[in-house]
Amino acid sequence: MRRSNLSFVLITVLTIYYWEYVKYILMAIFIIITLRLLSKLYKIIRHFFINIKFTNIDRMDGLDFEKYIASILSKQGYSSIKLTERFDYGVDIIAHKDGIRWGIQAKRYSGLVKADAVRQVVAGLSIYKCDRAMVITNSVFSSFAVRLAQSNQCVLIDRNQLAKMGTILTK
Repeated sequence: MRRSNLSFVLITVLTIYYWEYVKYILMAIFIIITLRLLSKLYKIIRHFFINIKFTNIDRMDGLDFEKYIASILSKQGYSSIKLTERFDYGVDIIAHKDGIRWGIQAKRYSGLVKADAVRQVVAGLSIYKCDRAMVITNSVFSSFAVRLAQSNQCVLIDRNQLAKMGTILTK
């Protein structure tokens, strides 16, 4: 047998032998690409439905939003939940969980929630004898608000975290 014929036969045999492995590799690549596409599609659909459900929340007035937040806190295991008076010194809701008395500021905004929200709730803690501060919004926080909250151990809950806290209530 000639050398060129022998090479052709050898390459053909090796290709046929390794074709089983190539098929598995191609299937694995296909599965990985499909899973990534499905993951992206899930995120897009989830974002769409969260925004639809938030439409009702975005239309609430301040007091309705505070009541909504109180109901979410109740589902999250907070107890003795109480809305404060109209002039609340920066604390809209007082709630207890795990022995901690929380002073909570509820901000229903369409724009960035700025550092003033953090300042208000932190300043109101001593008036209501609260241990910790929290600001919850249907929007997002400015970077300065985040820095101020971190330095005052104030918990910030933004739109995405609020959606994860429980079922979005609709009216």
